[in-house]
Amino acid sequence: MMRKPSRLRAYGSTLVLLWPMAMATAADDSARDPTAWPSSLKAAIAAERAASAASGVEPVDNTIRQVVFADGRAYVVQRGRRYGVGESLDGARIVRITEQAVWLREAGQVRRESLYSGVEKRPPAPAASAAAGARKSKEKP
Repeated sequence: MMRKPSRLRAYGSTLVLLWPMAMATAADDSARDPTAWPSSLKAAIAAERAASAASGVEPVDNTIRQVVFADGRAYVVQRGRRYGVGESLDGARIVRITEQAVWLREAGQVRRESLYSGVEKRPPAPAASAAAGARKSKEKP
């Protein structure tokens, strides 16, 4: 009399065959670093660096990004150094420094370097008087 293979044996043999593939997938998942940059981004950065190295010219960023006020004076911070009014910054003399812009004199011309292009500081609009019957948001009915 011949015995029928049990379901457990059939599943067991399938599991034995699929086990190596499952372990390989698990090894790939554990090797992935969630904080690492995607490979496409790494490739783009490497290509950009290779192109700039091939040209031999390092891109220069002279954009003024930070102004600090200390001891009642305003300073431009560029490449880790503070520059005050009257000092020379990349061949231009600093004429004026405000919260929104820096004025530079270069070759007899004064130019305004905005810190936040498209953003302008304005005084607040006068508060509109609330209608007499309108409730405030925190009032309970």
